[in-house]
Amino acid sequence: MKFYGITVNTQNKNAVINNLPTDYLGAVKEAKRIATKEGLKFQFVKPAVNGQKEGTTLTKFAAQRKNRKSVKR
Repeated sequence: MKFYGITVNTQNKNAVINNLPTDYLGAVKEAKRIATKEGLKFQFVKPAVNGQKEGTTLTKFAAQRKNRKSVKR
């Protein structure tokens, strides 16, 4: 899972830190290190949601239902 970090500068402007490690604790540690190196205040780390499917359950899993019907017949 990918993560991104949020930091704040002295004018209270947000900055994003990308390319963090894939584990949560490693991402927090790396984000804190980068924030202090650049003179920013670390806020938090969140998972980057890529390829999240949206829509109702009927549309998301329609292909799976069709496949199950064809196997039964």
